[in-house]
Amino acid sequence: MVNSRFNPNVISKAFAIIRAFTDEKSDWGVNELARYLEIPVSSLHRNLKTLRDENILGISAQTGKYTIGPELVRMASIISSQVEIKQVARTFMEEISSTITESVYLGLYHPQHRKISFVEGVHSQNPLQYVLEIGVLQSIHIAASGKVVLAHLDDDEIQRIFEKEAVDIDEQEQICDEIKLIREQGYMITLGERLAGASGTAAPIFDSTQKVIGCITCVIPLNHYDEKQKYKVAKKVMEGAAKISYVLGYKQD
Repeated sequence: MVNSRFNPNVISKAFAIIRAFTDEKSDWGVNELARYLEIPVSSLHRNLKTLRDENILGISAQTGKYTIGPELVRMASIISSQVEIKQVARTFMEEISSTITESVYLGLYHPQHRKISFVEGVHSQNPLQYVLEIGVLQSIHIAASGKVVLAHLDDDEIQRIFEKEAVDIDEQEQICDEIKLIREQGYMITLGERLAGASGTAAPIFDSTQKVIGCITCVIPLNHYDEKQKYKVAKKVMEGAAKISYVLGYKQD
């Protein structure tokens, strides 16, 4: 039986090895990597030699273990600089929208303004839908789209946002309770907070530095909103946000 981490196809072998360095840890001894991939050391040696010859992997002078090589770093840097988050997110947003037949938006956090803006949208085929403004800075302490980002900022930043937005003590306490819930369940649902007559279901997006950078939000007119389907919608939104975060290099603890 072929192990799920390792496929006998030559290209799949190479990717399985590279993923071990990018997804698990950045240095491996040959024996421990063979155990992790569940393949013979002799077979692994041949693949490692090829990757080392191409400078995809290198060997640490200090530890003697294999490490990420300069060519892999070079290629990753080029790809990272050329790919926009909108380009990464669009496919997953379309997948969510087609499954639940509602509009889906990508929101990004702007630390310099301490606000969020929607930068991309996939509209549903429903004749009745709510369209969010693209590119307009919005308050982050309001609605699911803002609160799922707010929940993953540090406490000092949250307090600065409260002060900037002049949020009173009672509302701060309510939002802090919602923050706890978001951190536990991974998503937020709000009704009519940012847009009257619409619900929002949102989940956060993280980058390779483990920081929250935005969210995916599904916007549903309240006359379409089905309480029985809310967990299905939340699950799809969370899955989409997690896939985007993964592509951006996020590693969940």
